[in-house]
Amino acid sequence: MIGERCLARNGTDCQACRDACPTEAIRFRPRVGGPFLPELEQEACTGCGACLAVCPVAAIGVREVRGESVYV
Repeated sequence: MIGERCLARNGTDCQACRDACPTEAIRFRPRVGGPFLPELEQEACTGCGACLAVCPVAAIGVREVRGESVYV
């Protein structure tokens, strides 16, 4: 999860989480009049936590997302 404290969401350019993500699960979408906004691709996120340590405002959290059960 990327919370409301995120610098990019508050008008300051920052992409530290994207740079730290080994699976490129965090991408930044361009917008007019401000810094690019973060988007999380949940399918690509492994929950490794690499993005947590680099966020200067602790705007990122990791939580378990339960997927569908697969029966074979």
